[in-house]
Amino acid sequence: MSGGRSTPPPDPPGPERRPTPANHQEKRKRTMTTMTLKEALAEILDPRDRTVVDVGCGDGALTRHFAGLGARAIGIEISECQLARARKAEPVAGADYRVGKGEALPLEDASVDAIVYSNSFHHLPLAVMADAMAEAARVLKPGGTLVVVEPIAEGAYFEVILPIEDETEVRAAAYDTLKHPPLPLQAVDETVYGTVVRYRDADHYLTHVTAVDPARRERLPPVEAEVRRRFAASGRIDAEGMTAFDQPMRRMVFKRLP
Repeated sequence: MSGGRSTPPPDPPGPERRPTPANHQEKRKRTMTTMTLKEALAEILDPRDRTVVDVGCGDGALTRHFAGLGARAIGIEISECQLARARKAEPVAGADYRVGKGEALPLEDASVDAIVYSNSFHHLPLAVMADAMAEAARVLKPGGTLVVVEPIAEGAYFEVILPIEDETEVRAAAYDTLKHPPLPLQAVDETVYGTVVRYRDADHYLTHVTAVDPARRERLPPVEAEVRRRFAASGRIDAEGMTAFDQPMRRMVFKRLP
């Protein structure tokens, strides 16, 4: 992630220059590594023979992935309705699903080795984000790991969803909470990387984003045409005919102290 670069000449004397958000985005685009979610998790988490909790598991794909790697994997969603997609999928030995919330996990004290929030922490209500961190500390074993992977609110992919929902403030609030973990959690890593998000077409995209948050279905009709326009304008068609978007991500890792 590093390498030799020539140093540009300094700017001429003058007023202090503050980088614009666009400058930050361009620098990040030039320098960050591209990884899939599974690669980003594999760098810092070995799930074999461990109990791993996937909070906000959605369709359960990540829960089943952990189980396939030898974990005792528990997927958590807020209702049986939200768990329906996960339960309909092909079962994988070692995968289990439970109803619960980030701030009230259906788990015993010091009972799990790892907790993962994948694109889900910012969906917690603002009032309970700090409580969810404390709850993670409660159920983790000493030395256990909390991993939070969150999308950064910038880029073409983020622009597509703005007519339905602007998550700029809620993602910033989530990040602020994560920057101040309660004891006995200790931050040990923060990595920004890029990932590629792919969809068959706009219908596939809309099905996905409304499944993540059913409330979006009610907001969609008056803005659907604009969302479809942005999807077509911002995505690129890859070699497999999928519409692809680059998305900057932030991975934060915490350890539970003894």
